[in-house]
Amino acid sequence: MSEMYKIQDNRIKLDIGGQLFTTSLTTLNRDPESMLAAMFSGRHELKKEDSSGSYFIDRDGTHFRYILNFLRDGEIKDGTIPENPNLWRELLTEAEYYQIQGLVGYLQSLLHNLPQRVESPVSDTTFV
Repeated sequence: MSEMYKIQDNRIKLDIGGQLFTTSLTTLNRDPESMLAAMFSGRHELKKEDSSGSYFIDRDGTHFRYILNFLRDGEIKDGTIPENPNLWRELLTEAEYYQIQGLVGYLQSLLHNLPQRVESPVSDTTFV
């Protein structure tokens, strides 16, 4: 129960490209090597936005929920992200930006294991 109180006392609001997310300091510090952990380590002075009390990060917030869920759970659970290689590439870009190496490795593995597309040979045939 004390963990729940700790989470409630340490709530953080993030504005990621205009989308608001609320999480805990514990979640943001889950990967100590990440940019998010560095931001909220106390080593940096961060300025909250006046109106919402949130911290602004100038990134596209579309996939940030996957970032937070990875930090919360320590893994990507089966079925929690769509089977969409384009989404995986976009999420990989975000994971690299936030320096979340566990998620980077997971996504690289997914992308590496994709079947290779076979390109059709270009024909020199001229249509008349």
